[in-house]
Amino acid sequence: MKRFKKLMRDRIFSIRKKPNPPAPENDFDALCQAVKDHTLLDRERLFSLWNLLQDVNARGIPGDVVECGSYKGGSSAVLRAAMGPHRKLWIYDSFQGMPATEETDGEEAKAWVGKCSASEEEVVEILRATGAIPGEYIVRQGWYQETFQQGLPDKIALLHCDADWYRSVTLVLDTFYPILSEGGCVILDDFAYWEGSRLAFYDFCEKQRIRPLIERVGNSQAYWIKGKAHRRNG
Repeated sequence: MKRFKKLMRDRIFSIRKKPNPPAPENDFDALCQAVKDHTLLDRERLFSLWNLLQDVNARGIPGDVVECGSYKGGSSAVLRAAMGPHRKLWIYDSFQGMPATEETDGEEAKAWVGKCSASEEEVVEILRATGAIPGEYIVRQGWYQETFQQGLPDKIALLHCDADWYRSVTLVLDTFYPILSEGGCVILDDFAYWEGSRLAFYDFCEKQRIRPLIERVGNSQAYWIKGKAHRRNG
């Protein structure tokens, strides 16, 4: 952890001096080791967050970064470390465990209600341990239907939705997609695991009349770039 703190201090100093190029993978490995006890995401999904935000930075997409569903803050720390200057990280979580389910979420989901609870203090702890400074992040504690009414970013460049259930994912997408910059990225965790998350995505696309180009990461994560219709060059 001491080695990682020094690495991140040096990186923060370099960010303030000049634009930061994409960080090498060994920087991520140190970060991944530091956050491993604060996240349920495996290395592949964490590295995807890291790379996608680096890509958003390289393409100059304007806006802040939003995470809905932080658990103990491991993925929040990865996003904060990758987001570069001139952005802020907004973190939304009830910190009361997973909420009640509906029929669309599937029978197995019922057993998870109330699980995966953490505290705001745990999130702040890992953010600070990995080099975050005051003003780089905002934590909104409470249920989404309440915290989404407390003031939102003007514009966002990346949305990480780890909300699991149909109602929660729908609320996240309805709230933040309209303020996602063109070329910005939406990342859905547990897309292939929980039925509610996947159904919420399909219903959202039908309602918005969009057909995003979905990319997959491993067995669970999915993402798309707003406005990107194909993978052809040019």
